[in-house]
This record gives sequence, structure tokens and C-alpha cells, in this order.
Amino acid sequence: MTSPQAAIQTDIEIYIKSVSPEVIKAWLENCTSSLTVKSSSPKRQAYWATFAGTEQEFEIITLNKVESNFSSVWFNTSNTPWVDDRACALSALAHFQSSVRCVASGWQEGDAPDQWLNIDTQGETTIDWL
Repeated sequence: MTSPQAAIQTDIEIYIKSVSPEVIKAWLENCTSSLTVKSSSPKRQAYWATFAGTEQEFEIITLNKVESNFSSVWFNTSNTPWVDDRACALSALAHFQSSVRCVASGWQEGDAPDQWLNIDTQGETTIDWL
């Protein structure tokens, strides 16, 4: 959990279980104010996006089924509606009703993310993953 004095994360990354690229794209369209496809392949999609209240465009990259049928969603910006990965994961859980994973604490360049949060409809657990 992030304390009020914690630094804003430079990016957000979550992993969502058993969702298709099309379903992820629909969620991204709902949580951004603009979303444009930059590139797309069966394994990787890249988008340009903005959030409401800001004109700053940023990149979102999704990688399909990267680990244990989980797809990665990476927001390459610190300017998100979520304070950290966990808050984004909770938002994704509410939308998808599928397990979501993220690093258990804020990550910085050089850190090894050993502990992960697995968030599902049963609650939150800390796991070793990847």
C-alpha cells in the first residue's frame, strides 16, 4: 500500500487473467478520454492515449498471455487516475471480474519485483510470481 508521502509512480503496470485484446481495448476506451491504435499484432498492441483533464499524450502497451494466461497492460505515464498499480488493479478487477496482478509495492528502476498482489473477487493475497 502506498503511504500519502510516497512518490507518484512513473508508470502503471498490471496483469489481467484470461481476457482478450479486444476486451482490454474496450476497457481502455472507457478509462481514457482518447485512444488511438499505434500498432497491433496478435501478441502486442500499442496505443496513444490521454486521460480526462490533461492534453498530455502517452503510450499504453498490452502484451497478450505473457505469463500463466495473464495479459500485461502498461501505462507509460505518471499522470493516471490511479495513485499506484494496486489502485489500477482494483479498477480492472471491478471491470473484468477476473484475477489481476501487480507488484506488491512501488517499483523503481533496478528493483526486483519478488512480491506480487493477486487481486480477485475473493480478496487480495501476496504471492511469489514470475
